[in-house]
Amino acid sequence: MAGFDLGGLGDAVGGLLGGKGLDASALQGLWEQVQPTLKGLDTDEILDTVGEWAKNLDLPLVKNIPDETIENIKNGVKVPLGNLVKGL
Repeated sequence: MAGFDLGGLGDAVGGLLGGKGLDASALQGLWEQVQPTLKGLDTDEILDTVGEWAKNLDLPLVKNIPDETIENIKNGVKVPLGNLVKGL
């Protein structure tokens, strides 16, 4: 299964979360690295991958991700992280 390995970003992610709230611009930068890995995947794979990524970062996903957002991700169209994560 294709996916995004957070391995090399562990320290950066730890610094972002460090108990001081999320840095939206830094998270957007991480998302811009993750999103291209999702191009061409089916809807379930995209949702699973995004869900796992958000879970690993303890990010609250929006309740309903619009179909249009998923289609844009499939097609490689840039989608703002705020379309997927609450409060960004």
